[in-house]
Amino acid sequence: MTKLITSNDLCILKDFFSSSTSISDELIHTISQSFIKRIFKKGEVITKEGDIECYANIVTKGVVHQFMYDEDAIITINITPARLGFNSLKSYIESSPSLEVHEALTDVEVLSIRKQDIDELVKSDAAICYLLYKVHEHILLDRENRMLMLQYRSAEKRLQLFHEIIQRSDYLLANTPDKYIASYLNMTPQQYSKEKSKRLKRQG
Repeated sequence: MTKLITSNDLCILKDFFSSSTSISDELIHTISQSFIKRIFKKGEVITKEGDIECYANIVTKGVVHQFMYDEDAIITINITPARLGFNSLKSYIESSPSLEVHEALTDVEVLSIRKQDIDELVKSDAAICYLLYKVHEHILLDRENRMLMLQYRSAEKRLQLFHEIIQRSDYLLANTPDKYIASYLNMTPQQYSKEKSKRLKRQG
């Protein structure tokens, strides 16, 4: 389902790009013409395993869970609340079947732009090319920081690094049920509850 893009959506779009580098209202207006707004109900699958990812997405409402199946166990790849972006990156770059599933944890609204439209924008405008380069730098940094965090076997250390180096941590904690945070940190819900309680006691 699609809907019209609102002025609030445009503010979120500008905030998303501004987190990487400065951007003018004129440039936002140019880019926004290529976006569509998609609506998903809680529990609805946005991308299923085997789909070819053709969109880059920014969440404007709700939370999206990105995961894979490993022998029927669910492995969380990422959690994306409002004001952050997501897609199945390997599928998007290679035009290969997605290994990920993207599911709406709540009612979700996303701004989406097709890969072919991004390709046309960067060919025609050097400012857009630079902007997307800076966005991709931030995406790579976010993924590298998560990889660093997951190297530690200590649940306590993983939670510490989650708060210290994962830029999206405040967004995640404000909008995501604990069991999904636990999965993101490669912990059981019981481990996460224990470490969260210990951290709160130290702070309080």
